[in-house]
Amino acid sequence: MSLFADRSYSRVMVFIDYRNLMSKYNDGSMVADIFRLTQILVGNRDLVGAYIFDGKIPEKDREPKEQAALNELRSLGFRLVTREAMVWRNGRYEQKEVDVSLAVEMMEHALMNHFDVAIVVSGDRDYIPVIQKVQASGKRVEVASHEEFISNDKELLMTADVYHKLKEIPFIKMSSPPLDGGVSYHE
Repeated sequence: MSLFADRSYSRVMVFIDYRNLMSKYNDGSMVADIFRLTQILVGNRDLVGAYIFDGKIPEKDREPKEQAALNELRSLGFRLVTREAMVWRNGRYEQKEVDVSLAVEMMEHALMNHFDVAIVVSGDRDYIPVIQKVQASGKRVEVASHEEFISNDKELLMTADVYHKLKEIPFIKMSSPPLDGGVSYHE
């Protein structure tokens, strides 16, 4: 039970940390339907904006299927915000400035009174300060993430007004290879 009363009319904005969400689906056997996830999280409330935050990987190293998925989301109305990525010692890309970009965007929209409810799709505890500031401005903040990505201290769960367990939300579908033997992310 929440201290806040649910209202039949709420303006909702969704802020998705793309790498945090997608890191669970690296092997390509499952596909996260982000459009469906957003629909479920918003429910019967009014969606006024949906953002996806990601690191910008150099074109030569970009996975075509991932770029196609992001382009599809953009065509569905998601706003894609990308920041430069860096190559780390182990040869993997590590995103930079993405958490800060998400936090700034959420805070700006809260101060401009663009939403009543913000939904943060990430288990990263770095968002706790911005969640608290947005709540202090009179807004409600919901968090959706994979439980295994939440820190051991559960502070993010305690900070959120509502926590959505992603394992309980039906937004994953199995990926099947296309007839030509390549990898497919969309059916």
